[in-house]
Amino acid sequence: MQEQFYLEAQKILNIYRMHGSDAKLYLVQSDEMIDILFVEVAMGIQNCGILKAKLPYDEFVHPTKAFLSDEKSWVGHFSFKDNKRFFLSDVYDFLQLFYGEKNGKCSVSR
Repeated sequence: MQEQFYLEAQKILNIYRMHGSDAKLYLVQSDEMIDILFVEVAMGIQNCGILKAKLPYDEFVHPTKAFLSDEKSWVGHFSFKDNKRFFLSDVYDFLQLFYGEKNGKCSVSR
């Protein structure tokens, strides 16, 4: 089962890699690219399977669900680019910490 968590986390991390973002969100990405990356990561979180139960609900799962459902308060919150950047950075760091690649396996058991 741990392998499934790892595979789902890697799918979300691959969204960052695909855009060449990884951990450099504050340095190189345009506002338009941040918007695209944010929506793709939000959809990745909402579409993942068993990993979703391991993600911090109040920090990652609920905000993405609310944003994708057009809840005004969350759409307003994420209208500020820095809020998107912080969110994307937190998701990236969390997934790297608990499910990042280390010799092809999960680096930390959870």
